Amino acid sequence: MIILFLFFMFVILSCDSAKDHNISNPICPESFNCTGLAQFKYPFYNVTDTRCGLIKVNCTTKGAVVELGGRSYEIINKFDSDSSFVIRNRTFEELIEAKSCAALNNFTSPIPLLFSISIAPYITLFKCTKKNLSYTQQMDAYFKQPTYNSYNLCKDHNFYYNYSVNNGTVPSDLPHSCQVIRLPAMLAPGPDGPEVNYTNIFSLINSYFGISFQLSPSCIECQRIGGQCYARYGIFQCLDAKQGNYFIYTCSTTKTCIHRQKKP
Repeated sequence: MIILFLFFMFVILSCDSAKDHNISNPICPESFNCTGLAQFKYPFYNVTDTRCGLIKVNCTTKGAVVELGGRSYEIINKFDSDSSFVIRNRTFEELIEAKSCAALNNFTSPIPLLFSISIAPYITLFKCTKKNLSYTQQMDAYFKQPTYNSYNLCKDHNFYYNYSVNNGTVPSDLPHSCQVIRLPAMLAPGPDGPEVNYTNIFSLINSYFGISFQLSPSCIECQRIGGQCYARYGIFQCLDAKQGNYFIYTCSTTKTCIHRQKKP
């Protein structure tokens, strides 16, 4: 099971009830701007257009913050109008500084209905349950050192890792008691930089990282016809953002989305 960065939970816009047909659908802007950053487009929306996207961005006097899973993260840089930017996670930063096991555990594997999230650069860790001394010795033997480093000061799990940035390779015979975690990585310094302590996992992870959002196949199809996707009553829906009309889509197992009907 691949566990992705927690602080990145998906946001699904909650639309009005079907019985409220007298409430007009939003006419959404194609883009909006925040100070010092490139344009934001769908799936992002700002606080004045709450029904015009999936991911909330709040412009500030210095730039912007993005809201994910009920938490806010500072956007450090955005170079173009695509769905990627650099953020700073201050909560994660505090956990790293405290060398807290929560920095290694505080992640989840969301199953987003409308989009997925990826981070870069990242480092892959293997989180293995502590059962007993004999089992720990078996895991140590499996993750042969010095190929892998380990961190064993957490209560319920041992962590094994190899400092290889953006390497998502997972052993085909990974023990069932081990999970895969990807954390934002600290890039290795240049030849004149400080020496990296590869045995200290907290020196290898970073609170500054790039984050990218990928729309689901149904949303991509919706965008292809000029719409914006939502989830209403567990059904993919496509909003004609310029006219305020909804198009209902269903998606087959082959990821092909079929237009079913138009709904006011």
